[in-house]
Amino acid sequence: MRKGICILAALLVVVATKAYFETGSTDSRWSVIETASAANSACIFPTKMAATPEQTAWQLFVAANCKASNGQLLWETWVEQSTLYPASGKAGGAVTQLLIANRLHSSPLALAHMKKTNPAMAELTTPCNAMQAPPPPGSTTPPMVKDPTVCEEVHLNPPAQKFITSHQYQTRPPQTMAAQKGTNIQFPSAAIEVKVDWIPASDFAPPFTCANPPAGVHVETIGGTCYAMAGMHVISKLIGQWLWATFEPQSMATNPLRCITFGPCNDPWGSIPATSNGGASGFTKPSPALAALMQQAGLPPEFLNYRLVGTQTEFVTSSGAPIYLGNSIIEGENVGQQAGTSSCITCHSVSSIENNGTDGITKINDQVGPPYKIPPGWIARDFVWSMGLACPDVPNGGGLQTCTSSKAPTKPAKK
Repeated sequence: MRKGICILAALLVVVATKAYFETGSTDSRWSVIETASAANSACIFPTKMAATPEQTAWQLFVAANCKASNGQLLWETWVEQSTLYPASGKAGGAVTQLLIANRLHSSPLALAHMKKTNPAMAELTTPCNAMQAPPPPGSTTPPMVKDPTVCEEVHLNPPAQKFITSHQYQTRPPQTMAAQKGTNIQFPSAAIEVKVDWIPASDFAPPFTCANPPAGVHVETIGGTCYAMAGMHVISKLIGQWLWATFEPQSMATNPLRCITFGPCNDPWGSIPATSNGGASGFTKPSPALAALMQQAGLPPEFLNYRLVGTQTEFVTSSGAPIYLGNSIIEGENVGQQAGTSSCITCHSVSSIENNGTDGITKINDQVGPPYKIPPGWIARDFVWSMGLACPDVPNGGGLQTCTSSKAPTKPAKK
């Protein structure tokens, strides 16, 4: 009987896979099909929220870090934003080729912050950027070199990619036309975005290698260089305002300011104890439920040392106080933000576009608290900042990178 059930289950997977590729569908079924080779439920993305946001966040994290059939982590097989949004409005732009060749790039948020203080600074031309707020002396063992760098990549899962390309939102004119119609952009519930920040192993003193990494830190060799995975954001459209979650490894070598820069970490589902104030004395143990989930998924053992910093599903508390969330690497060391300035959901609510093609990146200013109020003539882009990479840009339009085409987007019709 059991053998018959297993055979039936295998046949169902084959039939579902055949149906998927015949229809080209990228709805929530994609999460099942793309991880079918893992043959366990821990590697299947949730299609609805679990009992708590923290449990859902871990389900997303674990599924994203399952091994794909080519040996990569699953999220690494998704499209990277620099490939999805070509610099010239079509594949082949010089900046796009640079990013494709290196995979990693500077942080668009760090670039936007740097340009506020120096509007004349160069656009994105290198794969990584200097840390804006390296750990203070004595806060990390081993210490970092004088001028450490941090590298970033952002991947969108197939449903998110399909939504963008089916509307041609990877270029600016269709976004502009949507703004002219006055209809906010809304992603499907299956959409997921993963942002990862890496620190080169050579930027520590003494440096380490991928053959002998710091304990409990995931490392990879990318383009011939060893990097430590120092921070990961996972966002999911399972709820209307997205679920925001961020993770860091418990490592005084790579993440000495975890649970410090932006306040205590809190994870009542996956951490024992639930709250941590950071530092070497603030290490926690994984809950039995989390340990079992990772074991079932077959994740590399170092991921058991990663911790959820926190989640966000709302802008403010019931009393109206801002809700904060930030990663000590992604927003802290990379961008230079400080306590009280980081709210993922509020910052992303600013993602918008005007009916003349101007991008809302010009409006960002460490927003916390209530959502950004979209002005008349603008539309919201469903919290997705990567859409600001779409080109061609309007002159001085506040795009996140230089567009190589001078073609202006469609102008709004005169009334």
